[in-house]
Amino acid sequence: MKGVGAALRGRFLRFRREIIVVAYAIRHPETPLRLRLAGGFFLLYLASPVDLIPIVVPVVGLLDDLVIVPWGLSQVVGRLPPTTRADAEEKAQRFIGRWVKRPLVFLLVLIVTLMLLWALLLALLWWIFFG
Repeated sequence: MKGVGAALRGRFLRFRREIIVVAYAIRHPETPLRLRLAGGFFLLYLASPVDLIPIVVPVVGLLDDLVIVPWGLSQVVGRLPPTTRADAEEKAQRFIGRWVKRPLVFLLVLIVTLMLLWALLLALLWWIFFG
């Protein structure tokens, strides 16, 4: 059982790194458009409060968050051009090295940023439809 926990922890740490690698790669000028779109889709879906499969559906509801998104991000990272991937991984490693020392600060900044983005989106939608 200890091996399963170690494997899951390793996969989670790799998933965390892949999120940051994709975030840097979609801004890199050598990244192909299809990989930018796919990476952007997976990052937006990960940050979105809306799921394609609701969590209330037993077992299948967690499938998109626990299996499909990590698999998709791994596919995007695996298909990046070598120079883009190396550059994005280097930047991601620096980012992780800087923020791992202060994970609670990073979590707080992430939560506040997501809340501000969704508030801005809701305000924009309100302005478009009711303003």
